[in-house]
Amino acid sequence: MRKGILSRLKGYRYPHSLGVERAAKWLAQQYGGDVEKAAVAGILHDITKHLSPQEQLNLCEKYGIIPCAVEKSEPKMLHGKTAAAIARAEYGMPEDVCDAIACHTTGKYGMTTLDKILYLADYIEETRDFPGVDKARELARVSLDRALLYCYDQTLIELVTRGKLIHSDTIAAYNDMIRQGVRWRDE
Repeated sequence: MRKGILSRLKGYRYPHSLGVERAAKWLAQQYGGDVEKAAVAGILHDITKHLSPQEQLNLCEKYGIIPCAVEKSEPKMLHGKTAAAIARAEYGMPEDVCDAIACHTTGKYGMTTLDKILYLADYIEETRDFPGVDKARELARVSLDRALLYCYDQTLIELVTRGKLIHSDTIAAYNDMIRQGVRWRDE
């Protein structure tokens, strides 16, 4: 199955997905997650990312996914939900793996350990090279939640700076962590 999944990944997505798999396994070992589920979620998370906006919308229709207004404006966001649908329908993945794949681009309120692991692994995997990634990796060695909140902070700053729409799930995820008392800055 792994070879079949990897054969669907094109260009940069191939090494990126292998990097997410490795990071997810490491995070699962560090934070008591299911290593096998984290690994398979890492491999599958971007399986539909290469599709065009129309192809994403076609998959939404096929699998009964109802895009919100933000997702309709930014169809690239749909790849998490469409990848989860493919993982479920074509690979028989369990719901917790599919849920983690579905929210790996936006986060969501009440994230599970597996959800957090995949989101963070996608952000910090070894091929990533952007301002702030080293800080995220450093925090990931200390606390899953602190690292995740840092990622949300950086994502929100980037979206606001670029004048992009912000998905309500990202805001809900951020607010959920703040309400729980999570902080990443040394206080």
